Amino acid sequence: MDKSEVIMDKKEFFESIRKEANEVLSRVFDKVEEVSKVSVLKLKIGNLKSRIKTQKMEIGEFIFTHKGDFENFEELQKYLLKIEDLDKVIEEKEKLLADLKENEETE
Repeated sequence: MDKSEVIMDKKEFFESIRKEANEVLSRVFDKVEEVSKVSVLKLKIGNLKSRIKTQKMEIGEFIFTHKGDFENFEELQKYLLKIEDLDKVIEEKEKLLADLKENEETE
């Protein structure tokens, strides 16, 4: 094998490596782009679900503040009573907490 053949083999070898590296990088960039698009879509879906949840909370707040207008809705009244019961429990716990803090301060 003469020197020119060795040089030619090296050129072909490096050209082959370059082509293969380009193909691999191209596949990697395609995958990164795909993953990015999926991530963006998941984020957008999550944001939309959060907005829906906020709207539902606002509906609930509206109903709770206007509960007298919804007396004819038996199922809704059950939820309103549960909320009132939970509010009473919270008040009791807050009173206990205040009493504990007061006792700590006096000691």
